[in-house]
Amino acid sequence: MSKFGAFINVNGNPFVTPDSTPFCLYRKVVINSSGGVASGSVTLSSSFPAIVFCKTSYTQFPTVVGASRNGDSIGFSSGNRNKEEHSLSAYIFAIFPQSLPKWGLAIWDEKGQLVLTNESKVLSDILTIGTPGNDGGINIDQTLNGSYAVCPGDLGALLVQYYVQGQPQIVAVTASTCCRYNGSTTRINAGTTSNDTGSIVGNINNGNGIISIKTDNYD
Repeated sequence: MSKFGAFINVNGNPFVTPDSTPFCLYRKVVINSSGGVASGSVTLSSSFPAIVFCKTSYTQFPTVVGASRNGDSIGFSSGNRNKEEHSLSAYIFAIFPQSLPKWGLAIWDEKGQLVLTNESKVLSDILTIGTPGNDGGINIDQTLNGSYAVCPGDLGALLVQYYVQGQPQIVAVTASTCCRYNGSTTRINAGTTSNDTGSIVGNINNGNGIISIKTDNYD
């Protein structure tokens, strides 16, 4: 326990400053796709830890979401192999200096940095989709009531066989996280942006779960 600071309980998760500081919503960005692809970025100092959650509007086929970080730039993207148009919503959470509210609660850490206020939207309601192992990875396919976003990641790969001059060739097509919200429910499963054609002859399952959040508090 910290010698000084504040003890905050958020949905049963304790945050104790300065021993720990919660991730808070840094920015929400909504982008419309073009040609079935959407991408964007925000600037945030690389000294601040960050995590991104994404969802898309509904598409008939799975739309893959992704996120990356390069120095002070945090990128996010989505793509649909059938070039279905959609909107991408990216929720960027980080540990970063908060803005002082006009009134209410304000907490500083031992470095004098404002880390939490009554206006902070703390990352909470975290839910793991899928059971690690055979029921995880590319085998995840769940529909949840309400609006959710996922932390992008790779779930495995499909082994696709095709022929070149009569000779069989096998390629591994990466399968990644997809999260489609139709206005009432969210479907979370695996998908690919690849247009490789051929026969699926096997797969590689990473067996991992998908980290998700309910977005009601951040929309």
